[in-house]
Amino acid sequence: MSGKHWIGVGASITLGLIFIVAGVGKLLHQPEAVRIFFIPLPDFLTATLTKAVFNWLPYIELMVGLLLIIGVAARFVATLSSVLIAGFIAHNGLLISYGLWAEPCDCFGKLKILPYTGLSIIGALCLDIVMLALVLIILFWHQSSFFNIYPWFLARSKIVQKKD
Repeated sequence: MSGKHWIGVGASITLGLIFIVAGVGKLLHQPEAVRIFFIPLPDFLTATLTKAVFNWLPYIELMVGLLLIIGVAARFVATLSSVLIAGFIAHNGLLISYGLWAEPCDCFGKLKILPYTGLSIIGALCLDIVMLALVLIILFWHQSSFFNIYPWFLARSKIVQKKD
């Protein structure tokens, strides 16, 4: 296995952990999550779309995180996660344009007590850009095919067996 592959796997695990912490934090206190994301921007999303995002975002983040950590279809899942990340960037950019850049983000919900999770809006935007960079690393350096359903740890064992 090349060093680039391990960097791709590491990026996938790191991005997956970020999504899992964010999803669990939002699930622990969903009313707080809706206040954080949608009250400052009442005209950003329609009421129906706000309710859908409010109900499904933590579960989507958990699913994306688990699939990235396990490595099932890592490139495909990373591509899908880039849509979520683009939405986060748009949301944080809009908050910054309203002058709320120093307000706490609370992107990690109740888990904001963990180190490095108590971010401001500008900090959250920086994290979103880092997450987008992790997606690019996964896309270019993860050695599995785009829809590969074999986890990275099983794919490695298959390669070792072929050498024998």
